[in-house]
Amino acid sequence: MKTEEYIGEVMPDGHLSLPEKVAKGLRLEPRTRVRVIIEKVEQEREKHMLSNEAKRKALAIREFIADMGPVDLSEKFRERYK
Repeated sequence: MKTEEYIGEVMPDGHLSLPEKVAKGLRLEPRTRVRVIIEKVEQEREKHMLSNEAKRKALAIREFIADMGPVDLSEKFRERYK
C-alpha cells in the first residue's frame, strides 16, 4: 500500500486539505476512499519537521557516506550533493 505524509489543514467546513501533488502521486480520483489517520501538529513541532523530499535527500546522503567507507569524502560529496 502506497502512503504519503503531509501537513494539512482543517478547512472551516470541516474538510481536510489535500495537496494536488499528493492526490496525483497516489492516483486519487474524486470519490476514492482513503484511510485517514489524524495527528494534531503543534506549531513548534511543525517548524522542525522535514518535508518528504528533505527526508529522502538526507537518507540518500547518509547511505552515500556509509557506502564510501573511510576514504576522503569531501570532493565526491560536494560534486554529488551541490
